[in-house]
Amino acid sequence: MQAEYEEVMSAYGEAEGNLRAGRFAEARRVARRALAEEGPDARLFLVVGRAHAAENEDDHDDRAEAAYREGLDAFPDDLDLLAAYAELCLASDYMDRPARHRRGPELARRVSELAPGSPQALRVERRGPGVRGPKPPSASRTQLHDARHVLAAVGDPATAAARARTQAQARPEDDRLAVLAETLTALDRPGRAPARWVVRAPLRTALLRGAWCVALLLAVPALHLSAWTRLAVFVFLPASLAVNALLRRARDRAAARPPAPPADIPAAPAFPALPPVPGYSRRELTAGIAILAGVVAAAAVSGIWSYRQYAAYPHYTVSAPDRLQGLARQDTSPARVRIENVIDPIMAGNGGRTFTYVYGPDPDRPALMLWGATGDFHDATADTLSSIQQVAGAAGYVVHTTWTADPGRLGGSMRCMTYDVANSPMVNCTWLDKGSLGSVYFADEGRPREAAAALARSAREGVLHLGSGSGSEI
Repeated sequence: MQAEYEEVMSAYGEAEGNLRAGRFAEARRVARRALAEEGPDARLFLVVGRAHAAENEDDHDDRAEAAYREGLDAFPDDLDLLAAYAELCLASDYMDRPARHRRGPELARRVSELAPGSPQALRVERRGPGVRGPKPPSASRTQLHDARHVLAAVGDPATAAARARTQAQARPEDDRLAVLAETLTALDRPGRAPARWVVRAPLRTALLRGAWCVALLLAVPALHLSAWTRLAVFVFLPASLAVNALLRRARDRAAARPPAPPADIPAAPAFPALPPVPGYSRRELTAGIAILAGVVAAAAVSGIWSYRQYAAYPHYTVSAPDRLQGLARQDTSPARVRIENVIDPIMAGNGGRTFTYVYGPDPDRPALMLWGATGDFHDATADTLSSIQQVAGAAGYVVHTTWTADPGRLGGSMRCMTYDVANSPMVNCTWLDKGSLGSVYFADEGRPREAAAALARSAREGVLHLGSGSGSEI
């Protein structure tokens, strides 16, 4: 008797291996040969039916139904046969196979009556809308629930994994136990403490991730951090993907395990029973909605806040001093009129409010000229400095040197150059910030670069004021 049992189990193992490897015809051949030689066996009928159903063709579906019915004639209460037949019927087309389709709900109810909450019953419930009861949990939710339940009950991850493996070996037909054993074994490996924390406290870790995302998104505009800092929101993404991949591989290993007869192994002592997996609680749904709403709201606020910071610009009051570097302001200088005639048309289309000032001992021979404009220049680029210098410079000038200078307390950018106009050496420094742009021209008297830039900064800061300004000597 034992020899016959071992032969049947050997044939079943070979047939099941062929089925899982996709060799459906070979699986049917091995199972049918064993049925003919050794007599009826529920597992062999199940392999024949599943191997036909896997072909996904009408003729094979008919043969799968015949195999299931043949098996149920001999084993009317076999859960696996009933569940497989119910799935086949529920998946059939009502127009093509109405009788088979109508049998589906009846078979599903039979499975639920024989073993409510069993893996077979849950699998059937996923199939058909005609089966009463709530939608069964997903495989990943069942996996997380079972691992969390056993870790909480046993405590030590290594002990929990060892006991789960013992239970899975004693009941190799239980897919849920196989997944649990593979999951706990994977979580017990070195360096998996963070993954165990996620499994043990999924709600708490989700809230922490949500809080991190909200805080970081709001910190970008609040602390004037780089917009690229928002990418740190995804710092938890690799960890989450790693945990999901770990759990998925555990399910894959459990599904690909070789078939084996029940082992003569005692059950692990005090192993917690696996209760039915509950649906999503109100607390979980509320937390999920709150996390999603919080992150979306924080992203929107962060984006709007950052854009307003980007688009904001300083509002200057223009008030030129009467004297600058000891030079008197010459409001009637013809040079001032010439500069205005050039600058005003250029800035008219940009919405800037222009100003022009000339300083020197003689209105006809200015020693320092300054023009500029105030307004919204937040989207101007650094290339604008070069463009301004080219437009403002006299035609045919020869550039000698250019350099980037310190813009001073008003910020922005400043670029200076030396050039010749009618054989006269000149210096031009052009500035740009979000609220103003302009240029300062003066004779090149051999000043060091920093001294020339300091003169230009003093002219800029003497004219532009964040608030009310007054004309005075500086």
